Amino acid sequence: MNRREMIVTSTLGAAGFMVGAGFTAPACGVSKEKAVKYTGIAIDYLKDILPIASQLGGAGITELINRALPALEKLKTALDNSEFPTAGNLFDQVTDVLGQIATALVQLPESPRRDQIMGILTLVNITMRTISLFVETETPGQLAASIPSGVRQAARPDPIQRAFQASRF
Repeated sequence: MNRREMIVTSTLGAAGFMVGAGFTAPACGVSKEKAVKYTGIAIDYLKDILPIASQLGGAGITELINRALPALEKLKTALDNSEFPTAGNLFDQVTDVLGQIATALVQLPESPRRDQIMGILTLVNITMRTISLFVETETPGQLAASIPSGVRQAARPDPIQRAFQASRF
């Protein structure tokens, strides 16, 4: 299985899992409790990557993950406290670091561990898109302009398109 096939398979599997596990948003949006829960899931996913990255020899990846984890913890707190503009900015920071992690992964030689990290990173990215839906739908009208454009773009209405976009780094 080459990289492209692995990413497509992981994305479709993750999207199917998320639909089956109730990750789909109702018409009124994702609840605050679910957004906080999903942020915790993203944190757990990234913590799972740390030992694999160490075995892979990806010191740069480990450093990037260690940058993303505190930002995710702050995002979780901001969501829990309904600080949506802050949550939007933190979302932007986390997705930027996730892109850097993906770029660093591509630089490593192909291996099953690298593919494993890429699959987990895809799940984190899809989870982040679900969180962005909550931030976008729950921000009051006058504050909506303060949400970073990356959050607004990630929360667009087509869920299948969002799932595929989430797998692209």
